[in-house]
Amino acid sequence: MITASEFSLLHRVFSGIVEEELGHPIPLPQGVREATGGGNPSPDQPAPESCAHWLALLDLAISPHKLRGYVAAEDPEEPALLALVRFLVFKKSHSEVDRDKVDWLLTHLFKKREERRGSPTGWPRKEIQEILAGVEFPPLGREAEDQLMDVPALLDEIKYFRSFHQITDSRAVERGRSMKSQFGEEFFHPDVLAAIVNYNLLLGKKFYGLIQEVSEKVHEFAKSGQGEVAPVTKELLQGDYRSSVNAFHDLGELDRKEPSPASPASPTSAPAEPAAPQSLDSQLRQLGVDPEKESLHLRNRIQELSMRFRSNLQTATVPNSVTPVHLQEWEAGAFRSKYPEAEETFRARFARDICQAIAIISRIYEEVPLYLEKKGTEFHWKKHYDALVYLLYEGRQHKESLLKLAESSRKRGLHEKAKQLQVTAENLEASVEKAAGVF
Repeated sequence: MITASEFSLLHRVFSGIVEEELGHPIPLPQGVREATGGGNPSPDQPAPESCAHWLALLDLAISPHKLRGYVAAEDPEEPALLALVRFLVFKKSHSEVDRDKVDWLLTHLFKKREERRGSPTGWPRKEIQEILAGVEFPPLGREAEDQLMDVPALLDEIKYFRSFHQITDSRAVERGRSMKSQFGEEFFHPDVLAAIVNYNLLLGKKFYGLIQEVSEKVHEFAKSGQGEVAPVTKELLQGDYRSSVNAFHDLGELDRKEPSPASPASPTSAPAEPAAPQSLDSQLRQLGVDPEKESLHLRNRIQELSMRFRSNLQTATVPNSVTPVHLQEWEAGAFRSKYPEAEETFRARFARDICQAIAIISRIYEEVPLYLEKKGTEFHWKKHYDALVYLLYEGRQHKESLLKLAESSRKRGLHEKAKQLQVTAENLEASVEKAAGVF
């Protein structure tokens, strides 16, 4: 049952989202016009059934992303958030989209309550039961109860995370998503929702706490320099590839240099062996980036483009959601070439380096709009952020490889090949700067 006051709140939110998307007002059915056009019905009076049907239709047109964006931008009061949660939970049948909406809305609601109260939420079973008062929920099935028994162990594990790579290695986010999906329709039970909110809030605090630690370490490292202005993370990412690598290498070494409180160094003990320099892969893992996974994405993109260009000899573009990437003749030709992986001839290296550059450019054009679209979400932006950080580093490094091969070509008298490599390197640099600009 939707009350008159809930209908007013829900209609304001739903119509606001849909009208913004359409760019013009929505023509209202007669029953809805009458309900919104005047009169002062009792707030607790049930809204007409036609109004409930109208809200269900608008809800179908609203994605979880659009709902999150509206709530984040408009910051509706708590009564509107409560009405949204009740409307979605009390639907007769649910979809995965409903689950995603309730998951985010309820977590957002309790996050705002935490900010007002200044205390953690904990396991908000009683509060959620109050929010969903008026409907009797059947007891949870045995399988759902068993799954709930696993939640405390996952929460305890999250509490001990000290770095991004621990989060990624533990697959806590993926395991949480799997847990949510396995509840099925019982996801909307108050006991399950209480566990989900607790998990979301705890992981969110840990996640953003680690981000803050990384940012603080960057500033601490910069301030320890000799009179240099402290750079921000954005400047480190936008700087020259080699200097950025050195900065993050030193940043990663900060933890090594700090003495352990459990075992302070003895003044009479022998000097410790210097720590081995960290590889770029290790530095990226400390920032939560999985270099192996991102490298695999690049290899898959090269294979995908090779098949595309070999199957259509006339095509010379790489499509994407914003602007197609137009390739030069030698760039498209590189994807059509076939050389054994073990071949180390100039022509094989030329083709491989060109393909790698275009794959990086293609991935950047793919990831930038996805990151900008999802950066306001709780967790969904992170995989696109990770991809762009990796592509930024890999792109700058590969540009240097292209320029070295171009110089080698000139020395061998292959001036046309050198010019082609130079052009591709410039295109790669422009795309890398595009990636750097989003941070």
